[in-house]
Amino acid sequence: MRVAIIGAGLAGLAAGCELADAGHAVVLLERRPWAGGKAYSFTERETGEHVDNGQHIAMRCTTAYVRFLERIGSAHLVKWQPRMRIPVFDAAGRRSVLRADPLPAPLHLLPSFAAYRHLALVEKARVARGIVAIMRAGERPEHGSRSFGAWLRAHGQSERAIRDFWDLIVVPALNCRCDDASAQQALFVFREGFLPSPSAGAIGVPRVGLGRLHVEPAARYIEAHGGEVRTGAAVERIDVRDGEVGALLLASGERIACDACIAALPPRELLDVLPGEVRGGPPFDALSTVRTSPIVNLHLWFDGPVADFDFAAFTGCDLQWVFNRTRIEGEAGVGQEHMVLSLSAAGRFMPLGKQQLRDLLLPQLRRALPAAVHRTLLRCVAIKEPAATFVPAPGLLRPGARTPVADLFLAGAYTDTGWPATMESAVRSGIAAAAAVAATARTSERRQMAPVA
Repeated sequence: MRVAIIGAGLAGLAAGCELADAGHAVVLLERRPWAGGKAYSFTERETGEHVDNGQHIAMRCTTAYVRFLERIGSAHLVKWQPRMRIPVFDAAGRRSVLRADPLPAPLHLLPSFAAYRHLALVEKARVARGIVAIMRAGERPEHGSRSFGAWLRAHGQSERAIRDFWDLIVVPALNCRCDDASAQQALFVFREGFLPSPSAGAIGVPRVGLGRLHVEPAARYIEAHGGEVRTGAAVERIDVRDGEVGALLLASGERIACDACIAALPPRELLDVLPGEVRGGPPFDALSTVRTSPIVNLHLWFDGPVADFDFAAFTGCDLQWVFNRTRIEGEAGVGQEHMVLSLSAAGRFMPLGKQQLRDLLLPQLRRALPAAVHRTLLRCVAIKEPAATFVPAPGLLRPGARTPVADLFLAGAYTDTGWPATMESAVRSGIAAAAAVAATARTSERRQMAPVA
Protein backbone atom coordinates (compact mmCIF):
# COMPACT_ATOMS: atom_id res chain seq x y z
CA MET A 1 0.00 0.00 0.00
CA ARG A 2 0.98 3.59 -0.54
CA VAL A 3 0.45 5.35 2.78
CA ALA A 4 0.67 9.11 3.17
CA ILE A 5 1.40 10.45 6.66
CA ILE A 6 0.70 14.10 7.39
CA GLY A 7 2.96 15.47 10.11
CA ALA A 8 6.53 14.40 10.89
CA GLY A 9 6.36 14.64 14.66
CA LEU A 10 7.05 11.62 16.82
CA ALA A 11 3.66 10.09 16.03
CA GLY A 12 4.18 10.39 12.29
CA LEU A 13 7.76 9.16 12.49
CA ALA A 14 6.76 6.15 14.59
CA ALA A 15 3.94 5.27 12.17
CA GLY A 16 6.30 5.69 9.22
CA CYS A 17 8.90 3.36 10.73
CA GLU A 18 6.26 0.70 11.44
CA LEU A 19 4.77 0.84 7.96
CA ALA A 20 8.06 1.10 6.07
CA ASP A 21 9.41 -1.82 8.04
CA ALA A 22 6.35 -3.85 6.96
CA GLY A 23 7.02 -3.09 3.31
CA HIS A 24 4.47 -0.36 2.66
CA ALA A 25 5.36 2.62 0.47
CA VAL A 26 5.45 5.54 2.90
CA VAL A 27 5.49 9.23 2.09
CA LEU A 28 5.78 11.46 5.17
CA LEU A 29 4.75 15.08 4.63
CA GLU A 30 5.76 17.91 6.96
CA ARG A 31 4.78 21.53 6.33
CA ARG A 32 7.73 22.99 8.24
CA PRO A 33 11.32 22.93 6.94
CA TRP A 34 12.23 20.42 9.67
CA ALA A 35 10.76 17.29 11.21
CA GLY A 36 10.16 16.56 14.88
CA GLY A 37 6.78 18.12 15.72
CA LYS A 38 6.80 19.19 19.37
CA ALA A 39 10.17 17.53 20.05
CA TYR A 40 12.90 18.85 17.77
CA SER A 41 16.22 20.71 17.76
CA PHE A 42 17.09 23.95 16.01
CA THR A 43 19.77 26.63 15.80
CA GLU A 44 18.72 29.63 17.87
CA ARG A 45 19.19 32.62 15.59
CA GLU A 46 20.25 35.18 18.21
CA THR A 47 23.06 33.13 19.76
CA GLY A 48 23.73 30.47 17.12
CA GLU A 49 23.35 27.81 19.82
CA HIS A 50 21.92 24.42 18.84
CA VAL A 51 19.10 23.75 21.33
CA ASP A 52 15.95 21.68 21.74
CA ASN A 53 12.56 23.36 21.59
CA GLY A 54 11.88 21.86 25.03
CA GLN A 55 13.54 19.64 27.60
CA HIS A 56 12.18 16.11 27.33
CA ILE A 57 12.75 13.03 29.45
CA ALA A 58 11.78 9.37 29.31
CA MET A 59 11.11 6.86 32.06
CA ARG A 60 11.65 3.12 32.18
CA CYS A 61 7.88 2.69 32.08
CA THR A 62 7.78 4.42 28.66
CA THR A 63 8.44 1.13 26.93
CA ALA A 64 7.12 2.00 23.46
CA TYR A 65 9.38 5.04 23.19
CA VAL A 66 12.40 3.03 24.36
CA ARG A 67 11.66 0.31 21.77
CA PHE A 68 11.31 3.03 19.13
CA LEU A 69 14.79 4.33 19.96
CA GLU A 70 16.16 0.78 19.86
CA ARG A 71 14.62 0.24 16.44
CA ILE A 72 16.19 3.37 14.95
CA GLY A 73 19.53 2.72 16.65
CA SER A 74 19.75 5.62 19.08
CA ALA A 75 18.81 4.15 22.47
CA HIS A 76 22.45 4.44 23.59
CA LEU A 77 22.15 8.24 23.42
CA VAL A 78 19.95 8.36 26.54
CA LYS A 79 21.51 8.63 30.01
CA TRP A 80 19.54 6.40 32.37
CA GLN A 81 19.25 6.24 36.12
CA PRO A 82 19.27 2.73 37.60
CA ARG A 83 16.31 3.78 39.76
CA MET A 84 14.40 7.04 40.20
CA ARG A 85 16.34 9.67 42.07
CA ILE A 86 15.15 13.30 42.06
CA PRO A 87 16.89 16.02 44.10
CA VAL A 88 14.33 18.57 45.29
CA PHE A 89 15.34 22.08 46.41
CA ASP A 90 13.23 24.65 48.18
CA ALA A 91 13.50 28.41 47.64
CA ALA A 92 16.26 28.72 50.26
CA GLY A 93 18.37 25.95 48.73
CA ARG A 94 17.55 23.22 51.24
CA ARG A 95 17.98 19.93 49.46
CA SER A 96 16.03 16.72 49.81
CA VAL A 97 15.78 13.65 47.60
CA LEU A 98 12.85 11.59 46.35
CA ARG A 99 14.22 8.22 45.33
CA ALA A 100 13.27 4.60 44.77
CA ASP A 101 15.19 2.19 46.98
CA PRO A 102 15.73 -1.51 46.15
CA LEU A 103 12.71 -2.63 48.15
CA PRO A 104 9.45 -4.34 47.16
CA ALA A 105 6.88 -1.92 45.73
CA PRO A 106 5.49 0.32 47.10
CA LEU A 107 7.94 0.26 50.01
CA HIS A 108 10.67 1.44 47.63
CA LEU A 109 9.46 5.03 48.10
CA LEU A 110 9.09 4.94 51.87
CA PRO A 111 12.66 5.69 53.12
CA SER A 112 13.17 8.82 51.04
CA PHE A 113 9.64 10.05 51.69
CA ALA A 114 10.14 9.62 55.44
CA ALA A 115 13.28 11.78 55.21
CA TYR A 116 11.76 14.32 52.82
CA ARG A 117 12.35 17.82 54.24
CA HIS A 118 9.88 19.93 52.28
CA LEU A 119 6.68 18.72 53.93
CA ALA A 120 5.64 19.04 57.55
CA LEU A 121 4.90 15.80 59.36
CA VAL A 122 1.15 16.34 59.23
CA GLU A 123 1.32 16.88 55.46
CA LYS A 124 3.43 13.74 55.04
CA ALA A 125 0.76 11.76 56.84
CA ARG A 126 -1.88 13.17 54.49
CA VAL A 127 0.19 12.38 51.40
CA ALA A 128 0.80 8.84 52.66
CA ARG A 129 -2.95 8.35 52.97
CA GLY A 130 -3.34 9.70 49.45
CA ILE A 131 -0.82 7.21 48.07
CA VAL A 132 -2.66 4.35 49.77
CA ALA A 133 -5.89 5.65 48.24
CA ILE A 134 -4.28 5.67 44.78
CA MET A 135 -3.21 2.05 45.20
CA ARG A 136 -6.79 1.11 46.08
CA ALA A 137 -8.54 3.34 43.55
CA GLY A 138 -8.57 1.05 40.54
CA GLU A 139 -9.99 2.28 37.25
CA ARG A 140 -13.46 3.73 37.55
CA PRO A 141 -15.53 5.62 34.93
CA GLU A 142 -16.15 8.54 37.30
CA HIS A 143 -12.41 9.26 37.43
CA GLY A 144 -12.57 10.54 33.87
CA SER A 145 -15.12 13.23 34.68
CA ARG A 146 -13.61 14.43 37.95
CA SER A 147 -10.54 16.60 38.50
CA PHE A 148 -7.58 15.15 40.35
CA GLY A 149 -7.68 18.13 42.70
CA ALA A 150 -11.25 17.25 43.70
CA TRP A 151 -10.26 13.60 44.07
CA LEU A 152 -7.33 14.55 46.33
CA ARG A 153 -9.46 16.77 48.55
CA ALA A 154 -12.02 14.00 48.87
CA HIS A 155 -9.19 11.80 50.11
CA GLY A 156 -8.01 14.16 52.82
CA GLN A 157 -5.37 16.20 50.99
CA SER A 158 -4.83 19.79 52.10
CA GLU A 159 -4.20 22.74 49.80
CA ARG A 160 -0.58 22.81 50.98
CA ALA A 161 -0.09 19.11 50.21
CA ILE A 162 -1.57 19.61 46.76
CA ARG A 163 0.65 22.62 46.08
CA ASP A 164 3.91 21.33 47.56
CA PHE A 165 3.75 17.64 46.68
CA TRP A 166 1.09 16.53 44.23
CA ASP A 167 1.57 19.46 41.84
CA LEU A 168 5.33 18.87 42.01
CA ILE A 169 4.71 15.63 40.09
CA VAL A 170 1.54 16.38 38.16
CA VAL A 171 2.62 19.69 36.59
CA PRO A 172 5.65 18.32 34.68
CA ALA A 173 3.92 15.03 33.92
CA LEU A 174 0.63 16.45 32.59
CA ASN A 175 1.55 20.09 31.87
CA CYS A 176 -1.32 21.27 34.05
CA ARG A 177 -2.15 21.47 37.72
CA CYS A 178 -4.12 18.95 39.74
CA ASP A 179 -7.30 21.01 39.46
CA ASP A 180 -7.09 21.00 35.65
CA ALA A 181 -6.30 17.31 35.15
CA SER A 182 -8.74 14.44 35.19
CA ALA A 183 -8.34 12.08 38.12
CA GLN A 184 -8.14 9.23 35.62
CA GLN A 185 -5.05 10.61 33.91
CA ALA A 186 -3.25 11.67 37.09
CA LEU A 187 -3.92 8.34 38.81
CA PHE A 188 -2.47 6.63 35.73
CA VAL A 189 0.75 8.61 36.10
CA PHE A 190 1.26 7.44 39.68
CA ARG A 191 0.24 3.85 38.98
CA GLU A 192 2.51 3.50 35.93
CA GLY A 193 5.44 5.72 36.80
CA PHE A 194 6.01 5.65 40.51
CA LEU A 195 4.24 2.84 42.33
CA PRO A 196 4.68 -0.43 40.38
CA SER A 197 8.40 -1.07 40.91
CA PRO A 198 11.68 0.60 41.94
CA SER A 199 12.78 0.79 38.30
CA ALA A 200 9.57 2.03 36.62
CA GLY A 201 10.24 5.66 37.49
CA ALA A 202 13.93 5.65 36.55
CA ILE A 203 14.51 8.74 34.42
CA GLY A 204 16.36 8.84 31.12
CA VAL A 205 17.64 12.16 29.77
CA PRO A 206 18.90 12.57 26.20
CA ARG A 207 22.66 13.12 26.01
CA VAL A 208 22.23 14.78 22.63
CA GLY A 209 19.69 17.05 20.99
CA LEU A 210 16.33 15.60 20.02
CA GLY A 211 17.23 15.95 16.36
CA ARG A 212 20.12 13.52 16.79
CA LEU A 213 18.23 11.34 19.23
CA HIS A 214 15.11 10.45 17.28
CA VAL A 215 14.22 12.84 14.44
CA GLU A 216 17.15 12.26 12.10
CA PRO A 217 17.56 8.51 12.85
CA ALA A 218 13.82 7.88 12.29
CA ALA A 219 13.84 9.76 8.99
CA ARG A 220 16.88 7.77 7.88
CA TYR A 221 15.18 4.55 8.92
CA ILE A 222 12.09 5.32 6.84
CA GLU A 223 14.17 6.26 3.81
CA ALA A 224 16.39 3.19 4.19
CA HIS A 225 13.24 1.06 4.01
CA GLY A 226 12.02 2.66 0.79
CA GLY A 227 9.98 5.50 2.25
CA GLU A 228 10.16 9.23 1.64
CA VAL A 229 10.29 12.10 4.13
CA ARG A 230 9.40 15.47 2.66
CA THR A 231 9.73 18.68 4.65
CA GLY A 232 8.32 21.98 3.43
CA ALA A 233 5.37 20.01 2.03
CA ALA A 234 2.25 21.66 3.45
CA VAL A 235 -0.98 19.72 3.06
CA GLU A 236 -3.71 22.23 2.37
CA ARG A 237 -6.65 19.82 2.23
CA ILE A 238 -7.53 16.18 2.55
CA ASP A 239 -9.84 15.48 -0.38
CA VAL A 240 -12.57 13.10 0.83
CA ARG A 241 -14.96 11.59 -1.70
CA ASP A 242 -17.61 8.95 -1.09
CA GLY A 243 -16.29 8.27 2.39
CA GLU A 244 -12.69 7.73 1.28
CA VAL A 245 -9.56 9.83 0.90
CA GLY A 246 -9.29 10.71 -2.75
CA ALA A 247 -5.97 12.56 -2.51
CA LEU A 248 -3.97 15.08 -0.53
CA LEU A 249 -3.80 18.57 -1.96
CA LEU A 250 -0.58 20.43 -1.18
CA ALA A 251 -0.21 24.19 -0.95
CA SER A 252 2.17 23.95 -3.90
CA GLY A 253 -0.68 22.64 -6.07
CA GLU A 254 0.64 19.08 -6.08
CA ARG A 255 -1.89 16.28 -5.68
CA ILE A 256 -0.75 13.13 -3.87
CA ALA A 257 -2.76 9.94 -4.27
CA CYS A 258 -2.61 7.27 -1.58
CA ASP A 259 -4.27 4.05 -0.49
CA ALA A 260 -4.42 5.21 3.12
CA CYS A 261 -3.68 8.38 5.04
CA ILE A 262 -2.55 8.90 8.63
CA ALA A 263 -3.15 12.42 9.94
CA ALA A 264 -0.53 12.91 12.66
CA LEU A 265 -1.45 16.53 13.32
CA PRO A 266 -2.52 18.50 16.41
CA PRO A 267 -6.32 18.74 16.62
CA ARG A 268 -6.66 22.34 15.37
CA GLU A 269 -4.32 21.73 12.43
CA LEU A 270 -6.23 18.58 11.53
CA LEU A 271 -9.52 20.47 11.45
CA ASP A 272 -7.98 23.05 9.11
CA VAL A 273 -7.25 20.44 6.41
CA LEU A 274 -10.49 18.46 6.64
CA PRO A 275 -13.43 19.29 4.37
CA GLY A 276 -16.34 20.93 6.20
CA GLU A 277 -18.73 18.02 5.85
CA VAL A 278 -16.19 15.71 7.52
CA ARG A 279 -15.00 17.90 10.38
CA GLY A 280 -18.60 18.60 11.37
CA GLY A 281 -19.20 14.98 12.39
CA PRO A 282 -17.74 12.73 15.09
CA PRO A 283 -15.05 12.31 16.21
CA PHE A 284 -13.74 15.44 14.51
CA ASP A 285 -16.42 17.78 15.83
CA ALA A 286 -15.09 17.36 19.38
CA LEU A 287 -11.50 18.26 18.50
CA SER A 288 -12.12 22.01 18.70
CA THR A 289 -12.72 21.59 22.44
CA VAL A 290 -9.27 20.13 23.12
CA ARG A 291 -7.41 22.65 25.28
CA THR A 292 -3.66 23.11 25.12
CA SER A 293 -1.08 24.26 27.65
CA PRO A 294 2.24 26.07 27.08
CA ILE A 295 5.77 25.22 28.18
CA VAL A 296 8.57 27.76 28.59
CA ASN A 297 12.27 26.90 28.71
CA LEU A 298 14.94 29.39 29.74
CA HIS A 299 18.48 28.40 28.69
CA LEU A 300 21.28 29.94 30.76
CA TRP A 301 25.00 29.65 30.06
CA PHE A 302 27.33 30.40 33.00
CA ASP A 303 31.10 30.84 32.95
CA GLY A 304 31.58 27.85 35.26
CA PRO A 305 29.82 25.14 37.29
CA VAL A 306 26.74 26.08 39.28
CA ALA A 307 25.13 22.69 40.09
CA ASP A 308 26.32 19.20 40.98
CA PHE A 309 23.23 17.42 39.58
CA ASP A 310 21.95 16.33 36.17
CA PHE A 311 18.47 17.60 36.99
CA ALA A 312 16.45 18.66 40.01
CA ALA A 313 12.94 19.72 40.97
CA PHE A 314 12.17 22.91 42.90
CA THR A 315 9.37 23.79 45.28
CA GLY A 316 8.24 26.99 46.98
CA CYS A 317 9.36 29.26 44.12
CA ASP A 318 8.76 29.87 40.42
CA LEU A 319 11.41 27.36 39.42
CA GLN A 320 10.05 23.91 38.59
CA TRP A 321 12.65 21.67 36.98
CA VAL A 322 16.26 22.56 36.18
CA PHE A 323 18.48 20.49 33.89
CA ASN A 324 22.26 20.66 33.76
CA ARG A 325 22.88 19.99 30.07
CA THR A 326 26.66 20.21 30.50
CA ARG A 327 26.71 17.32 32.98
CA ILE A 328 24.12 15.30 31.06
CA GLU A 329 26.15 15.56 27.87
CA GLY A 330 29.30 14.48 29.71
CA GLU A 331 31.15 17.78 29.40
CA ALA A 332 31.32 18.83 33.05
CA GLY A 333 34.51 20.60 34.04
CA VAL A 334 35.35 21.88 30.55
CA GLY A 335 34.36 25.51 31.21
CA GLN A 336 30.87 26.88 30.69
CA GLU A 337 27.79 25.27 32.24
CA HIS A 338 24.52 25.17 30.34
CA MET A 339 21.40 25.08 32.51
CA VAL A 340 17.80 24.73 31.29
CA LEU A 341 14.95 26.01 33.45
CA SER A 342 11.81 24.17 32.35
CA LEU A 343 8.39 25.61 33.24
CA SER A 344 5.24 23.58 32.57
CA ALA A 345 1.66 24.86 32.76
CA ALA A 346 3.40 28.12 31.93
CA GLY A 347 0.49 30.37 30.96
CA ARG A 348 1.48 33.16 33.33
CA PHE A 349 5.05 33.18 31.96
CA MET A 350 4.07 33.43 28.30
CA PRO A 351 3.66 37.25 28.20
CA LEU A 352 7.16 37.76 29.65
CA GLY A 353 10.09 38.51 27.36
CA LYS A 354 13.53 36.97 27.68
CA GLN A 355 14.83 39.78 29.88
CA GLN A 356 11.80 39.60 32.17
CA LEU A 357 12.11 35.83 32.52
CA ARG A 358 15.79 36.16 33.31
CA ASP A 359 15.16 38.88 35.89
CA LEU A 360 12.45 36.77 37.53
CA LEU A 361 14.14 33.36 37.55
CA LEU A 362 17.87 34.00 37.79
CA PRO A 363 17.72 35.49 41.33
CA GLN A 364 15.63 32.51 42.46
CA LEU A 365 18.14 30.09 40.95
CA ARG A 366 20.99 31.89 42.71
CA ARG A 367 19.17 31.78 46.04
CA ALA A 368 18.63 28.04 45.71
CA LEU A 369 22.08 27.27 44.25
CA PRO A 370 24.70 29.43 45.98
CA ALA A 371 27.43 28.45 43.48
CA ALA A 372 25.51 30.40 40.83
CA VAL A 373 26.03 33.63 42.79
CA HIS A 374 29.74 33.55 41.95
CA ARG A 375 29.25 32.80 38.25
CA THR A 376 28.68 35.24 35.43
CA LEU A 377 25.75 34.68 33.13
CA LEU A 378 27.12 34.64 29.57
CA ARG A 379 24.06 34.01 27.42
CA CYS A 380 20.34 33.55 27.81
CA VAL A 381 17.74 32.08 25.43
CA ALA A 382 13.98 31.81 26.06
CA ILE A 383 12.00 29.23 24.08
CA LYS A 384 8.21 29.15 24.26
CA GLU A 385 5.82 26.48 22.99
CA PRO A 386 2.36 28.11 23.24
CA ALA A 387 0.48 24.86 22.57
CA ALA A 388 3.03 22.34 23.80
CA THR A 389 0.57 19.63 24.88
CA PHE A 390 -3.11 18.94 25.23
CA VAL A 391 -4.70 19.30 28.66
CA PRO A 392 -6.11 15.98 29.96
CA ALA A 393 -9.13 17.77 31.35
CA PRO A 394 -12.06 16.02 33.05
CA GLY A 395 -14.53 14.78 30.46
CA LEU A 396 -12.08 14.95 27.56
CA LEU A 397 -12.96 12.49 24.78
CA ARG A 398 -9.86 11.28 22.94
CA PRO A 399 -10.43 9.72 19.51
CA GLY A 400 -8.99 6.38 18.47
CA ALA A 401 -6.91 5.64 15.38
CA ARG A 402 -9.87 4.78 13.14
CA THR A 403 -12.28 7.35 11.73
CA PRO A 404 -15.57 7.20 9.78
CA VAL A 405 -13.51 7.90 6.65
CA ALA A 406 -12.53 4.38 5.64
CA ASP A 407 -8.89 5.03 4.80
CA LEU A 408 -8.18 8.00 7.11
CA PHE A 409 -6.49 7.27 10.43
CA LEU A 410 -5.42 9.47 13.33
CA ALA A 411 -2.16 9.61 15.29
CA GLY A 412 -0.88 12.04 17.88
CA ALA A 413 -0.27 12.17 21.60
CA TYR A 414 -3.84 13.48 22.10
CA THR A 415 -5.45 10.31 20.71
CA ASP A 416 -6.75 7.55 22.96
CA THR A 417 -3.51 5.87 23.99
CA GLY A 418 -4.30 6.02 27.70
CA TRP A 419 -1.06 7.96 28.26
CA PRO A 420 -0.70 11.69 28.93
CA ALA A 421 0.82 14.08 26.39
CA THR A 422 4.26 12.50 26.31
CA MET A 423 6.68 11.12 23.77
CA GLU A 424 5.38 7.70 24.86
CA SER A 425 1.83 8.61 23.90
CA ALA A 426 2.97 9.99 20.53
CA VAL A 427 4.88 6.81 19.68
CA ARG A 428 2.05 4.55 20.85
CA SER A 429 -0.41 6.50 18.71
CA GLY A 430 1.78 6.09 15.63
CA ILE A 431 2.06 2.36 16.21
CA ALA A 432 -1.72 2.07 16.71
CA ALA A 433 -2.42 3.99 13.50
CA ALA A 434 0.03 1.83 11.55
CA ALA A 435 -1.62 -1.31 12.94
CA ALA A 436 -5.04 -0.01 11.89
CA VAL A 437 -3.76 0.66 8.37
CA ALA A 438 -2.26 -2.83 8.16
CA ALA A 439 -5.49 -4.43 9.41
CA THR A 440 -7.51 -2.51 6.83
CA ALA A 441 -5.10 -3.64 4.11
CA ARG A 442 -5.49 -7.30 5.13
CA THR A 443 -9.28 -7.00 5.17
CA SER A 444 -9.23 -5.45 1.71
CA GLU A 445 -7.00 -8.22 0.40
CA ARG A 446 -9.29 -10.91 1.79
CA ARG A 447 -12.30 -9.27 0.14
CA GLN A 448 -10.50 -9.13 -3.20
CA MET A 449 -9.50 -12.80 -2.94
CA ALA A 450 -12.95 -14.03 -1.87
CA PRO A 451 -14.64 -16.16 -4.56
CA VAL A 452 -17.62 -14.64 -6.35
CA ALA A 453 -20.84 -16.51 -5.56
